[in-house]
Amino acid sequence: MGVLHAIHEENAEARATFEQAVAADPGHYRAISNIGNLELQAGNFKEAEAAQRRAIALSPDFAGAHHNLGVALRRQGRLNDSVKSIRKGQRLALRRMREDAPRLSLGGARGGQSPKWLNPSTLRIIGLIVAVVVFYLFLKGR
Repeated sequence: MGVLHAIHEENAEARATFEQAVAADPGHYRAISNIGNLELQAGNFKEAEAAQRRAIALSPDFAGAHHNLGVALRRQGRLNDSVKSIRKGQRLALRRMREDAPRLSLGGARGGQSPKWLNPSTLRIIGLIVAVVVFYLFLKGR
């Protein structure tokens, strides 16, 4: 709910929602990071930095907080620290994508097996059809 309020630029409502989440669960690092984002939007860069550091302390592998910290540091003119934080966030996000990729792939959903229709013969036929359509469109455009 807080994110929806933030998207609609209802920052007071967003903050109240995030603060309620943190009151209910002091370890809610995403809500803390979102409060930091609201501080960043308000131009309160030191408060934004503090919130992101708190989120990182709760969840060191949360890439979003590292990125957001980098933005807060950049706004304070601390370019070197900013670059380090943003790069760390990028590395964490990439690592997360690599970890999630097998689980999210077509094969991962079926215990490592691809769907029956997804075999080399079918892929060759699909490729041939795509090539014929592209060639037809090329000739039609001449």
